[in-house]
Amino acid sequence: MATFTTFTEEALARYLAMFRLGELTSFEPIVEGIENSNYFISITEHGERTEYVLTIIEQLGLDDLPFFNQILQHLFFYGLPVPTPKQTLDGMTTTLFCGKPTLLFPKLDGVHLEQVEEAHCRSIGKALGDIHVTLATQDWCRANPYSPEWMDATLQEVAAKISKDDLAMLNRISNVYEAAQELNLPKGIVHGDLFRDNVLFDANELTGILDFFNACNDFLVQDIAITINDWCREDAISISPTLRAALIEGYSEKRTLTEIELEHLPAFQTFSAARFALTRLTSGDPDDYLKDPHEFLDLTRALSNQEDR
Repeated sequence: MATFTTFTEEALARYLAMFRLGELTSFEPIVEGIENSNYFISITEHGERTEYVLTIIEQLGLDDLPFFNQILQHLFFYGLPVPTPKQTLDGMTTTLFCGKPTLLFPKLDGVHLEQVEEAHCRSIGKALGDIHVTLATQDWCRANPYSPEWMDATLQEVAAKISKDDLAMLNRISNVYEAAQELNLPKGIVHGDLFRDNVLFDANELTGILDFFNACNDFLVQDIAITINDWCREDAISISPTLRAALIEGYSEKRTLTEIELEHLPAFQTFSAARFALTRLTSGDPDDYLKDPHEFLDLTRALSNQEDR
């Protein structure tokens, strides 16, 4: 999360009036992330303070948001710990602020984990399986924004920023990724970005799953691979077999992975590492990246080398 859009306290107070929630007490930017502008908002009504998260959408249009709102409302209805956007007095959840699509969410309890244990991986795997199963009944569609075509175009865009060896590696991975689209693998609606900074825990209890703005229709195993690559690291370039097994075990409580999914999971871990290396490479100039792409370039290289053995 980041703050690309700024505003005055007066402008925010005028915006919040359409919700009639109380008096604006304070607001502060949430500086992590590279896509949207996010702020913690504190409102006081009848002597009680309530916390919210204001999300200003930077890269999507107003017409894109119903897809995400439907997902959140559906998952919330079935008991998953996701935030749903507040409605205005007119019953609207999607609003405009600073000329951009904006959502106001209740702030959920919990913190982002720094140290991950088996129990956490089992919980997040189970939650991811729950998301996939719960959304499987819906026919909502959004094309994968990180398609092979996107990967090819982005590689051309960032070629000058990386070494010849890394460019050759990513080109090879891109070709394999394109061929993998023909595999007979289960598809559905995926979260697309289930990193630790999009999940809240209170001790060992999972209390919040956030930021569904990368959700789309894709291979379910891709979502699992993305999650493993962040949650199951034992160091910068290696995945803990124990944590990986715990995450898959938790996922399997809700949905059983097919043999072909298990067979191709390592390849999809490589694809997902390459994707996040590329998105970070486009987040700025080499001396001013919003997030360091080398973390995922190194992981991509390590995962690719493991596949070649």
